[in-house]
Amino acid sequence: MKHVRRCGFCAALLAAVLAVPGVVRAQDELGGAKTLYVNASYEEALTVLDKQVAIAATGAQAAEVQHYRALCFIALGRTTEADQAIALSVSADPFAVPDTSELSPRVASVFNAARARLIPEVARASLNEGRQLMQKGDAAGANRRFEAVTKLLSEPGLAGRADLSDLTMAATAFSELTRAQIAQAAAAAAAAAAAAPPTPQPAEVAAPAAASGGNTAAPAVNAPAPAASRPGAQPPPAARPSTTLRPPATLSTRPATPAPAPPGFVPAVPIVQSLPPWSPGTGAVAQLGFSGGVRVIIDANGKVTGAVMEPSVYPPYDRLVLAAAKEWTYRPATQNGQPVASERLVEIVLKPRTN
Repeated sequence: MKHVRRCGFCAALLAAVLAVPGVVRAQDELGGAKTLYVNASYEEALTVLDKQVAIAATGAQAAEVQHYRALCFIALGRTTEADQAIALSVSADPFAVPDTSELSPRVASVFNAARARLIPEVARASLNEGRQLMQKGDAAGANRRFEAVTKLLSEPGLAGRADLSDLTMAATAFSELTRAQIAQAAAAAAAAAAAAPPTPQPAEVAAPAAASGGNTAAPAVNAPAPAASRPGAQPPPAARPSTTLRPPATLSTRPATPAPAPPGFVPAVPIVQSLPPWSPGTGAVAQLGFSGGVRVIIDANGKVTGAVMEPSVYPPYDRLVLAAAKEWTYRPATQNGQPVASERLVEIVLKPRTN
């Protein structure tokens, strides 16, 4: 009986090993490469590590493989290849920070200098990805990108760098904005769920009209009047002009093809609509482009009574836009010749500095 149980255990163990041969083999070979590196067999270690590159292209294991390739290249004096391996390590997993405490000061300085040069580029790319996700309405995905940027830029050697302060501020501001959007969406979903009527039980469902032999017409629905015919209506989206802002503060209006206005409605016309100057300096933010808009509510006297970013352009700049919008004035919209309240969307584009 003991023999039978032991055979059963061995069979189960063998099956488990065969189920993950690639993982076990990769781990064993990586361990063997580390041993070869410790024994100063750098060329042999590289031969083993090069085989691992195809197995793990991304993730922590891929970063570790590239880390040891870089160590071998440094030991062999092949600095260009070492720099490429460090770049691949950062690209595979920028959060896999190598332990340089056991390395010589010279080798540790190579790794630290390379990460200090490469991580900001990864952070900028992640910030742009987050902004694209935010514009698509994916606040959660965007927030993960912005949080990653702030985490990367908090590394020793990067935190407090003057040339990264704008990038850090942008990531922090967008992170706070997307957290607020996530909270608002959750609150709106909870309110909608609470207000939703209960699902009727089968016994409460009315019998089909055919069962009674009669013809039941669909209930009539009073269609709402066209938006332009009601006081306070907004003009058609295509009729709203957009404004382009170019560094260092050159304003221009993008041409738009206006859609035919509803009968009797004339949209508001800007009298004073000056955007605040865009002064990104020479830091990382100056190399990024931003876009969004501000929706203003205009009363029948042409005064702005409210403004909201739709969507956000760049949080620090948003605050300047909202403050400036309070002073904007318009010739009010009219409906059949009578002044009425209306809305207007002003689109804003901040282009990256090109010089």
